[in-house]
Order: sequence, then structure tokens, then C-alpha cells
Amino acid sequence: MLYLGPMTKEDLGVDDSLLESAAKCLDAESVRALATIELTGAAKSRLESLANKANEGQLTAEEAREYDRFIELGDIIATLRLKAERQLQFARG
Repeated sequence: MLYLGPMTKEDLGVDDSLLESAAKCLDAESVRALATIELTGAAKSRLESLANKANEGQLTAEEAREYDRFIELGDIIATLRLKAERQLQFARG
């Protein structure tokens, strides 16, 4: 979900709830697979280009949205993986 303004506690609560539910669907193999997700070469190059432009303060509005989306998706995947790992550890005792 792309947020154009500051996220509220309600936004975070909904996102967290959805990620917790999704994490419950993952087994150990799926969690390990999340750790191996990588960008394609073209996507890596694009992300590096956007990061460089961001560091120089030269992103257009469209590029800023694209860069934010890269970051948000990475955060979502990382959070989902962590939640799933925690649930698997809890299930093991």
C-alpha cells in the first residue's frame, strides 16, 4: 500500500494484522524462500539509479513514488519473514 502522507496507528494496525495472518500461512521452507528473494539485474540497476538520485535530491515526483514503493515492498517482505520466523519458533516451543 502506497502512503502519500504520514501513517496512522490505525494504518499500522491493519498492516500488522494482515502480515500476521499471512505469516501463519508459511511453513519453514516458505520462510527460508523469503530470505532468498532477489531483484533482477534490471530492477537492481533501477533501484541503484533511484537511490543515487534520491541522495542527490534529484528525484521527480514519479521517481520518488517508485523509490518509495521499492522500499515499502522490501519492508513488507522483511516483516512478513520475521513474523513467520517468530511464529515457527513459538510453535516449536
